[in-house]
Amino acid sequence: MRETTTIQVKKSTRDNLRSIGHMGEDYNTVIERLIMEHNRNKVVEYSHKVVDERQDEFVSIDEL
Repeated sequence: MRETTTIQVKKSTRDNLRSIGHMGEDYNTVIERLIMEHNRNKVVEYSHKVVDERQDEFVSIDEL
């Protein structure tokens, strides 16, 4: 059995979550999806940072 907790959100936040969600999704599913999207964006940001900082270590496809 999953452990749950109650969190307080403003009505406007609840309405935004509702508009983001799909039919039949609960708030937990919407929040989990938003967290995954956030984490994915952080990975992309980090990868861009690594490429920018270490660009001289990469070989252009044109050079292959």
